[in-house]
Amino acid sequence: MTKYSIFVPLMLAAVLAVSSPGRAEPPSPLDSYRNLKHPPTKENFNKGWQERVLVEFDIINSADLGALRAGLKDRDPFVRSIAARALGIRGDKDSAEALAELVKTDPEGMVRVRAVESLGLLKMKPEVIELAKKDSTDAVQWVAKMAAGQVKAETDFRELMQKAYAAGIKQDNLGVAKVGQPAPDFAALTSDGKPFKLSTVVGKKPILLYFTAFDG
Repeated sequence: MTKYSIFVPLMLAAVLAVSSPGRAEPPSPLDSYRNLKHPPTKENFNKGWQERVLVEFDIINSADLGALRAGLKDRDPFVRSIAARALGIRGDKDSAEALAELVKTDPEGMVRVRAVESLGLLKMKPEVIELAKKDSTDAVQWVAKMAAGQVKAETDFRELMQKAYAAGIKQDNLGVAKVGQPAPDFAALTSDGKPFKLSTVVGKKPILLYFTAFDG
C-alpha cells in the first residue's frame, strides 16, 4: 500500500467529520446572551453576573456586525440592548439611524439607555440625544446628558472603551473583590485615557471607586 492510498482515506474521514450533520455548531455570541441562564434582571443582580460579563466581552469583541444590526429588531429586549451597546462600542456609524429609532420608540427603558449611550459614543444624532433628555425614564435622561457631553468632547470615549474590551478579561479575576476586604490591585485606563494603577494611590489619599451596576 502506498503512502497516497493511506492519505486519501484519512483526508476523506476528516472532511466527513467536519461536515457531519450530527456535529452542532457552537452558538454565536449573541445567541449565548439570548440563552443566558440568568438574564440581567433585578432578581438576578447577584446571580450569573460573571457569565454575563464574559459573554458581553465576547459579543463586543467578536460578534458579527450583521447579526448585531439584526439584533436591534430582536423581540428580546435584552438582545436589543446588548446589540445596541456593542454597535456603539464597535463604532458602527451605519447603525446610527436604527439606534436613533430605538431611542425614540423602543418601549423598554434599558434599550433606550443603551441606544442613546451608543449615539454618544458615535458622536452622532445630537438632536435625538437632546430629545432623550426628556425621556420618561430617569436612567435614559441621565445617560442622555452624559452622551451629549461625549458628543462635544475631544476625547474619543468609544475608542477607549473598545481598547478596554479588546484587552479581554480572565474569568479567575471576576469576583475577587470582597466587601470588607482590601481591594485587589488592578490597572486600567481613566476616562481621559491615562493609565491608572490602584497600588500607586492606596494609602496616600482617599479613594472612591465607582462601577455602574447596570448590565443588559
